[in-house]
Amino acid sequence: MSDCASDFEDAPMDSMFQEPEGYFKPPPEPTSVVFERQPQWVADGSPKQITVNLLGSHPLWGHHLWNAAKTFANYLDENKTIVRNKSVLELGAAGALPSLISACNGATKLVVTDYPDHDLIENIRKNVEANMPVRLADGSVQVTGFKWGYDIDRIAGLSGSSEGTFDVLILCDLVFNHSEHTALLNSVERLMAKPKAGVTSGGEAYVFFTHHRPWLADKDMEFIERARDELGLEVTKVVEEYTGAMFDDDPGDERVRGTVHGYRLGYPSE
Repeated sequence: MSDCASDFEDAPMDSMFQEPEGYFKPPPEPTSVVFERQPQWVADGSPKQITVNLLGSHPLWGHHLWNAAKTFANYLDENKTIVRNKSVLELGAAGALPSLISACNGATKLVVTDYPDHDLIENIRKNVEANMPVRLADGSVQVTGFKWGYDIDRIAGLSGSSEGTFDVLILCDLVFNHSEHTALLNSVERLMAKPKAGVTSGGEAYVFFTHHRPWLADKDMEFIERARDELGLEVTKVVEEYTGAMFDDDPGDERVRGTVHGYRLGYPSE
């Protein structure tokens, strides 16, 4: 038997299947983004910056701070009465910037949700604790997992209202997930406050998004059309803003990929 063969036989079995050092790339490290609020819209005593911690990577895209979320955050700062003294629910929150801005602008009850994945939910909780620990401690801001269309009664129970509904729903960059439109619409229908005769006009939902795949823009818009046609909601476009594309090397018209569209969904006025 040759010396080489002898060395091979004497080697531990597990060493035969080990990849060379450095063969696999290490996973991306978590990052953080400092969101600078527009000074003309920041009230005295409110933080001028919000630090958003992000996962290094995630299959559900929770590792990006999306342009739609930043655009809605600015819109909310400019229009504080949308959430002031209101209950707010964010769906698919990822870094949860809109929720943090809602808390800054006087939301009295805030439930922040994303898919019930441990890393996603713990990162949201970390962001709330870093920016407003008192609100997390007193329970006026809650963080929880929520799979759209399922377990709706549990989320309703967190609203603080006898009807189990919220005054404001936030959906930022969710409609690209076309297979989930029905589940999202079911969630909106069940969890958005209904009008009360002579008292309120009901709740409202804000849907901000970008056509990341321009050739599927019509499929994105089906969510808005179904909210109007199937739920009977009034649809008002409130924002169309070019912010630049999220990813330079993506295919499709860069102008389309770089434009944020914002819609308000609400019950028809009587």
